Amino acid sequence: MDESKIKELETKLREMFERKDQHPSVQEQKGSQANTAFVIRRRKGQADKRIALPNPG
Repeated sequence: MDESKIKELETKLREMFERKDQHPSVQEQKGSQANTAFVIRRRKGQADKRIALPNPG
């Protein structure tokens, strides 16, 4: 194998190990998206009410 190719693979491997050793919160996270089609209105003494929002698209 070419020496430059070996160094490139070693660099990639080192980066992979560094990412693996990181705390899970530091690693890439997928952002969760809440269902924005409804809003829940809560008032004391009344049942929760789901209010549909207009479709932005």
